[in-house]
Amino acid sequence: MNKSVAFLLLTAFIFAACTSTPKSYKIEGVVPDDTYNNKMVYLYDYETQKQVDSALVAKRKFTFTGSVDTAVIRRLILDRLYANLILENGKISVDMSSSESAKGTPLNDEMSKFLTKFLDYRKEVVEKQSELQQNQNVDEETRKKQFDENYEQYKAKVEALSSQYFDANNNNAMGIFVLLNWQEILDADKFDALYLKAGEIVRNFKLLQNIIATHAKQKQTAEGMPFTDFTIENGNKDGSKASLSDYVGKGKYVLVDFWASWCGPCMAEIPVLVEVYNKYKGDKFDLLGVAVWDKREETLKSIERHKTGWSQIIDAGAIPTDLYGINGIPHIILFAPDGTIVARNLRGDELKAKVAEVMQ
Repeated sequence: MNKSVAFLLLTAFIFAACTSTPKSYKIEGVVPDDTYNNKMVYLYDYETQKQVDSALVAKRKFTFTGSVDTAVIRRLILDRLYANLILENGKISVDMSSSESAKGTPLNDEMSKFLTKFLDYRKEVVEKQSELQQNQNVDEETRKKQFDENYEQYKAKVEALSSQYFDANNNNAMGIFVLLNWQEILDADKFDALYLKAGEIVRNFKLLQNIIATHAKQKQTAEGMPFTDFTIENGNKDGSKASLSDYVGKGKYVLVDFWASWCGPCMAEIPVLVEVYNKYKGDKFDLLGVAVWDKREETLKSIERHKTGWSQIIDAGAIPTDLYGINGIPHIILFAPDGTIVARNLRGDELKAKVAEVMQ
């Protein structure tokens, strides 16, 4: 082999070595101050919420090493600090002072650019709404109109940004991350359509599958649909079984409040429910509480403490919320005398107005 050929082969080998895909990852992290020294940082699977690795902080630094076949979303947790990242082979830097600080690899750099703009848009709309709320020279009607306009502008910016990044990453971990953030402003139909057009990696992500399943349940229990019954084996206070059909579909309008004792907004809604119940209870109207995601003893204490006079199904767990696609409480549904769903997710003045409308 002559010298020129050997030189070309050596050059090609060096170039290939410098540009080849990394076979392993290294996460190099820093923490805000010395108080975190000798503490453990935990690496969690974003999808399953299970711990998959840990590292010790020393001299305000920590390191994780390993390899992955496919890029995945992970979360680092240190006491109350956390940082999201896309775990892919390569060198990843993370500053635990920021929840979205991961950089250094292609997908993490993309995520950083996306989140910088996304969070700027959110900060901007929050500041606008706060200023508007504090402006005493604006009447309530004008304030509400401006609130809506500000939010629509925010949605338009997020829509354009998310579309750009999702189109370029609809079959990788970045696409998953974009869709998870984007979904807060998407209606169910648009979200479902994006999900169905995505690649297999996105469609197989369990949290996105759960959202799709929730949307399906919401459509099955939307306004105008018949009620879906459920039975709780020890749902009555005496431990006997109770069903939604014991109350709904019996010839009365029934307002059903899905609540929990630990839920502050649920407690805040009680005065509204008391007002409506006292005004309309009788042959044509009833109110039912369904305690979900709660401990039986805590539910009973809360009922006694607040002296709520209406019927309750307790110890329901996640059975009703899974059936009705409920992902936040209080969630209050109004059922017609025949069991048809009249309205969902009623609160405050809107709740009082809807009950007044049907009771006229």
